[in-house]
Amino acid sequence: MKKDFQPIIDYVEGRMSVTEFQRLFNTDKSLRKVLRTRICTSWYTYLKDYNYNLQELFENHYDYKNKSWDTIVNRAGIQGYLILFLDDLHIEYNKYEKYDDDYKFLLKIQPDWIDCNNNSILQKVIDSIPKELSQTQRIKIGKEKVRALFKYDKTYPRWIQNPEWPIVNDKPLVFSRQEKAKDGDIRTYYYFYDEDTKEQMVIEQFD
Repeated sequence: MKKDFQPIIDYVEGRMSVTEFQRLFNTDKSLRKVLRTRICTSWYTYLKDYNYNLQELFENHYDYKNKSWDTIVNRAGIQGYLILFLDDLHIEYNKYEKYDDDYKFLLKIQPDWIDCNNNSILQKVIDSIPKELSQTQRIKIGKEKVRALFKYDKTYPRWIQNPEWPIVNDKPLVFSRQEKAKDGDIRTYYYFYDEDTKEQMVIEQFD
């Protein structure tokens, strides 16, 4: 029995990378079978859409075949779900704290009008901040670095839904302006452009 749960424990305890865990999820039938174990419905009602099991959640929420799970947000999120799973089954573990620490730090340095989940950008920002500085200094530097990456001409976008800042070739586009549609149209248009090519992209959101 312990062997079946070992990949889950290894990930939660930091001995297995999220990339390796994703590979196992794709190929290891025994792991997928374990993750089909039904979680206590009275505790985790938000899993109802996934029949209260992590196999269906990982398949549908994380798009396991087409996208890498290796982002700051996903590393922490997947660990969190696996911890709920282990807790529900009363299996002991020693939590690896770095995934949570990186995610909490990301929340502190990223303004809510960005909400980026691009690891090739954000992990580099976090890794570039000297570890020996105080938390206050690190947060200040992190905020400055993130704002320097996500540029705008006059002001940042006021999103009416979740932020959708476009990123092309691992580089955020520059925000130009936003316009609300006329004649009762519920759309708002957000205009961005590539700083090098001047090519424009428009994001639509609905009020």
